[in-house]
Amino acid sequence: MRHPRAVDIAELIAADGPGSPRDRLSAGLRAAILSGRMRPGDAVPSSRAVASAVGVARGTVVRIYDELSGEGYLETVAGSGTFVSMSVPLRAPHHGTGPSDEAPTVHSTNDPSDSPGRSIELRPGIPSTASIARGDWASAWRRATAGEPPAVYPPPAGLPALREQIARHLFHSRGLACDPDDVIVTSGAREGLALVALGLAARHDGRGRLRVGCENPGHVGSRAVLARLGAEIVPIDVVDGGVDLESVQNSTLSALLVTPSHQYPLGGSLDVGRRLQLLGWAERSNAIIIEDDYDSEFRHGRRALPSIASLDDSGRVVHVGSYSKVITPWLRCGYVVARDPAVRAAILDARADVGETVSGIPQQALAHYLESGGLSRHLARTRRAYAHKRALVLDALGGELGSSLALSALDGGLHAVLSSPDGSGNVDLAERLARRGIIMSELARHYFGSTPPAREGIVFGYGAATDLELQSALAEIRRETA
Repeated sequence: MRHPRAVDIAELIAADGPGSPRDRLSAGLRAAILSGRMRPGDAVPSSRAVASAVGVARGTVVRIYDELSGEGYLETVAGSGTFVSMSVPLRAPHHGTGPSDEAPTVHSTNDPSDSPGRSIELRPGIPSTASIARGDWASAWRRATAGEPPAVYPPPAGLPALREQIARHLFHSRGLACDPDDVIVTSGAREGLALVALGLAARHDGRGRLRVGCENPGHVGSRAVLARLGAEIVPIDVVDGGVDLESVQNSTLSALLVTPSHQYPLGGSLDVGRRLQLLGWAERSNAIIIEDDYDSEFRHGRRALPSIASLDDSGRVVHVGSYSKVITPWLRCGYVVARDPAVRAAILDARADVGETVSGIPQQALAHYLESGGLSRHLARTRRAYAHKRALVLDALGGELGSSLALSALDGGLHAVLSSPDGSGNVDLAERLARRGIIMSELARHYFGSTPPAREGIVFGYGAATDLELQSALAEIRRETA
């Protein structure tokens, strides 16, 4: 197959028209790929050649290639170059003469049911890693692996350099003023929650089982961790974007686990007034609030509210977070912030018993990544990418849908919920979509307790999918719910 030359690409770009030369180049490449003029596996000319042919800066072309790679149009093979992605649906070549020819849409061509064995992964909680492999990330790992590795275990609370950077990051991003000594490095939010539960159980010893209130619906994995460690799980209904304060006050709880910044899975957040009421309840009840700062880094359209821990003067809040969605779950690194000395000591005692679980090298790399500003730059890129994908979801599903279905949970984070009242016939929607190759989560599995789920439907993530995959999946959802 003939590889397109730089002059071929130049011919695809409108010499004038709306938008900047950068916009016209980006749009022309997309149209050429979607129309079949550039086909799966075709090599893309070098950024230098395209820049010279089109008359833009080489850095502009590099950024466009990165952008199209993140959207699924292109893929880079180390040592070989950049190619049109093999995941792009194969189309008959379009014989139009220029960029003004309208590119056909993707929706009707990338049908997973026509591709046996191939599925589109839309389970919630999976981030995009398309923009991580940049200089900052590689540099952080080179620095972490330089020199002789120490012959001792990492400190139980984590490397001091990383704890300092986490404390600094939380202050700037969440308004949480904490000392590096308050920070305990973990292998993620679940391990952090497990350590907190073990520490609280030790303090609670002799007073019966640890009773922990959990949001209903809420995070299945978090409940499983607590139950595995012997805690009694008490369902607390979610109303108006957060836990029902009346139910909290009427329950006898040792601790309350909440996702106040972006409730999982329904979305929404607790306003400052209700956060302060929760703090008052915790102080009166001698209870602990476990704040899972789920998805707080990604807000769409407005700034995130300050964390509950930032409003707490009594040490009643234990703040749990991770870098799994901010960077990648592959890193397996997170943190617990416990400002009460007794609670922190109990958590560290539990850590001493179970042993250190976070390797020193990833801790060093993450400390360098934070210190260099690499995380801030990565977040700026991913926020733009997620805002774009969120817009695709709204465009496809934000209008009228069948069976009283409503789209929600899009104020922040990387997932959305499509649901209807219980009994509306959508309890098996995830199963029906799975038969079409679209993999997501059932909303019903996030409910627990004796009362039936209030709503039924699906929870789906849009962070990791390419634009092409997401558009195809959204078209399938529309067809299945028509």
